[in-house]
Amino acid sequence: MKTWITRRDRLVPLLAAAGLVAGLATAGALFASDHQDTPEVELTPRYDVNDVYAFPAATNGRIALVLGTSSPLTPARTPSFAFGTKDQELYQLKVDNDGDAVEDLVFQITFTGKAGHQRVTLRGPYKPEVVGASGNKLLGGKPTVTGAVNTMLGDPSGIQLFAGPRDDPFFIDLEQFFRVLPDRRPSTGPLSVMPTPAASFRAAGDAKDFVAGFNDMAIVIELPVAMLAKDAKNPGKFGVWGTTSRAHGH
Repeated sequence: MKTWITRRDRLVPLLAAAGLVAGLATAGALFASDHQDTPEVELTPRYDVNDVYAFPAATNGRIALVLGTSSPLTPARTPSFAFGTKDQELYQLKVDNDGDAVEDLVFQITFTGKAGHQRVTLRGPYKPEVVGASGNKLLGGKPTVTGAVNTMLGDPSGIQLFAGPRDDPFFIDLEQFFRVLPDRRPSTGPLSVMPTPAASFRAAGDAKDFVAGFNDMAIVIELPVAMLAKDAKNPGKFGVWGTTSRAHGH
């Protein structure tokens, strides 16, 4: 087993929004999104966690979890897109189902192969051997789902998995954001220098979605809600967050 050191960790609330994850059909030519929250992830954008989403699925009693990560600015569905490979990177979705902000279940996703020929392996949901920031040990045992990227995998009545480039659903008027919070500007590129500071965001009709037409590297897991619950008959609330980690020494 390997132990990974956390590179990026983001905690998000469960989103109560109707509908299944959009965009699981064939994608057109899009460009990649990278939210680049800090100058550090500008230098290693593949480890950047863009967003984590949880949506009730189209089938009653099921839920879809999404971990959006960055990738190079490359058109989707070309041989050049790639996730980090197993010996370098571990992707995880963690679930707290008892309200203590500590993961009770974990999904671990790893990739093998070169760009254009990658395969994905999902393990979980399993109880983690270690929790918290150091909880990045790759669990053993039989994989839950495995197969080629950019393909719908798994069982529609059990666990399904998709991993590949998808249109980034996040909306942000990034130009105005950096005017309001100039200390968050990137260190390079056209947005590194923004004129005219602002005290508030623009009105909805004037806002510009900076990531429109861009994609991120999405990992989508759909499964029965009961599989995430402490009590399968009474699921209750739970929290979901995502991490990317890299092996010690890489």
